[in-house]
Amino acid sequence: MENTTKKMSLQKQKKQELIDSLAKDFSAASSIYLLDFQRITVAQDNALRMNLRKKGIVYRAAKNRLIREALKKANITGLDSYLKQATSIMLGSAEDPMLPAREVVEFHKANPDILKAKGISLDNSALKGSELENLAKMPGKNEILGQVVSLMLSPGANLIALIKGPGSKIAGQIKALEEKLETAK
Repeated sequence: MENTTKKMSLQKQKKQELIDSLAKDFSAASSIYLLDFQRITVAQDNALRMNLRKKGIVYRAAKNRLIREALKKANITGLDSYLKQATSIMLGSAEDPMLPAREVVEFHKANPDILKAKGISLDNSALKGSELENLAKMPGKNEILGQVVSLMLSPGANLIALIKGPGSKIAGQIKALEEKLETAK
């Protein structure tokens, strides 16, 4: 009886450690993707995990009850209704919260109907899994910053072109006139 009690206590402790670990990951993530991974094979799952690890994406599977408790502990709402059947989790970083969406879409190209998105939390706003395709099309943080810098620099580049344009036309006409006068001598 004593061994059984210790064993149950140890299991409860491990579950609590998993909840704490998930809650910490959820709090640090800027996006959370809940995925249905029932149809994935072990080989596909291992290949996906290796690919995601290289890109810095956290990918885990856990029981829905533990995920629900971790979400509650991390004060993330709106995802409880998606916690049905087998669930895996992908977490997006602040650098590129859409990267997991792009990775799932890329995975779907080779493996259609596997790893379907159930629900997504983006900056603590719950979205349906059907929004995955739209999120995957959104640019990452670095791409957006590049676009902003380009937009900021384009008025200056246009101004220089406008200033330089008439000046170079006049300089070209003066040079042509100079050459014409020299050949006339």
